[in-house]
Amino acid sequence: MEKYLVAKASFLKRIDQEISEGKEVIAPVKQENQANFHRLRSTKEVLWGGPQTVLSAKAIVFPPKEELLRYEVNDEIRVQPSVETKPLILLGVHPCDINGISLLDKVFTEKNVDEHYVKKRENLTIIGVECLEPCSQESFCYRKDSVFPWDGFDLFLTDMGRNFFVEVGSAKGEALISELGSKATQADLEKVKKIRKERDALFDQEQRKLKPKLSDLPRLLRENYDSPVWTERGAKCFGCGSCNMVCPTCYCFDVRDCVELDLKHGSRSRWWDGCMLTDFTRVATGEIFREDRGARLRHRTYRKDCYLFEKWGRSFCTGCGRCGKACLTKIVDPLDIANEIYGRSRSR
Repeated sequence: MEKYLVAKASFLKRIDQEISEGKEVIAPVKQENQANFHRLRSTKEVLWGGPQTVLSAKAIVFPPKEELLRYEVNDEIRVQPSVETKPLILLGVHPCDINGISLLDKVFTEKNVDEHYVKKRENLTIIGVECLEPCSQESFCYRKDSVFPWDGFDLFLTDMGRNFFVEVGSAKGEALISELGSKATQADLEKVKKIRKERDALFDQEQRKLKPKLSDLPRLLRENYDSPVWTERGAKCFGCGSCNMVCPTCYCFDVRDCVELDLKHGSRSRWWDGCMLTDFTRVATGEIFREDRGARLRHRTYRKDCYLFEKWGRSFCTGCGRCGKACLTKIVDPLDIANEIYGRSRSR
């Protein structure tokens, strides 16, 4: 992985040039008392630190609503896929969101390759930024080994005052940065190492502790399938699905057809769906196979820290903390759940 030192002014000028040439650049921007990803008019709008965006960067490559195809039914059936292909730069992405996209890359390209996701991903340039202090009181990325991106980025920036320390993750990133700066020296590497050591100490001090070992979470959950935690927390759940909507790694969706009044034309779209919602397991005859809210909470937790953890070797919770922030009754936070189950299991 190549490493460069680039003057901030030069880097931001290059991105502003991309904007002026018509390239769409999306980054976190401040909106009243919160932050959201938004198309930039200038890099002066970029929010480099907290507060954390309400929705994750997932929405850029896997939108809440997305048209999949249009169709026409006359003498023959004609189907036209709707696949977006426009180039896009995603700037200022935090490591938890980069890791979320990295996990989605595995899911959407595993067996039945999702061409809509893949096309967006191929046309996306991800420029991440290192978090040098927690961006949210609810976050626990350090506990999920997600304070640094595993992969999936094109460039990754570390603030060094007047300069960015830039790590290259792809040939696309290399082409964007190679002419702007110089190769990082050993002194630069030592300085970054010191910055990250101080960062780790700060995160370890300020973020909530995960009592069990991260690698033990799948086993802990499997041994506590019938824990009263699920019933107790589930009794407080509103079933609103907010936790699913803000999560950077939830990828379930519903497919809907919209037929026009002439009954000859229509479109098929997918919309985000979530396992905490009542209709998620409803079948055509009306039965709901996971009606109990505690069972839904258990299923969501097991997906993050058991089933997919065992399959892919990493937790599907990147510790962003958005679900804990969005939950009205504060019952869904994966770290709190793991700690409570761990505490009860040790007291038995």
